[in-house]
Amino acid sequence: MYKRQVASAQKYKSISTSTIEKDWQGTTFTSDKTLQENLAQSTSFSFMATILEDEFLSSQLSSQEMVTVFVANDASFMALKEDTRKALLADDQKITQLVKFHTIPGRVDKNAIEMAISTSGGRAYFITLEGEKLAVTRNAGALIISDSKGNTAVIKETDFYHKNGCLLYTSDAADEEDS
Repeated sequence: MYKRQVASAQKYKSISTSTIEKDWQGTTFTSDKTLQENLAQSTSFSFMATILEDEFLSSQLSSQEMVTVFVANDASFMALKEDTRKALLADDQKITQLVKFHTIPGRVDKNAIEMAISTSGGRAYFITLEGEKLAVTRNAGALIISDSKGNTAVIKETDFYHKNGCLLYTSDAADEEDS
């Protein structure tokens, strides 16, 4: 019988000085840039890059030894009603909660997620910086993340490393533009 335990992640910086690069849609993401620097160079993540320009928020993330951030693309932000999107972007507290809700302590790449799913009976759990328990499962070859309210997103692309962790590109199940 499998236990419903929370998966662990690498929470310390690697002593390796080699740069890890990932090319995606004409952009090279590298482990020697911050999360915000990597996102800012891509036209697909301008909303999140702008959000992370906030000094308080970026210092909170960089104060963690390692973090993994589930990053939605611009299409996901544009799918929100305009009033909802504007209200969200105007509220620093909600933005902070949103980012912390999508961030887990430690570096979790695709291999770590798949290992956690395998060793826990098909569902891996991670706790976010906001205290939310997220579940990740595999369905028809896709990694699906869900929260306690039943919201789901597909992890579309993995293993984008940044200075203090990893980012995973997610989209809601209805967003198929990058498939």
